[in-house]
Amino acid sequence: MDVGLRLLVAGFCIVAPSLLFVGFVRLLDRMREDALVERVLDRLDERTHETGTTVDPTTFLRTAQEKSHRRMTVCSECGAPNTVGSRRCGLCGTRSSW
Repeated sequence: MDVGLRLLVAGFCIVAPSLLFVGFVRLLDRMREDALVERVLDRLDERTHETGTTVDPTTFLRTAQEKSHRRMTVCSECGAPNTVGSRRCGLCGTRSSW
């Protein structure tokens, strides 16, 4: 009886995770095909096209490159880097003397 119980427990430990995984995948498929999910995705698509929230990668990179070429200076109080034209330090808020 002891060997039979051990084999039963071992079989359960081998089969149960696989069955749980298959059940979980089927549940996710059903959720994906739900009408509520479709309505939310449709609204997100509408908002993206109407407001223009998509970012053009080339424009973003060009802007970042222009910002990186600005002349930088160091704050006399905290030593944080700041752009030359800034009026206050971005870290400590000290009025600039540069």
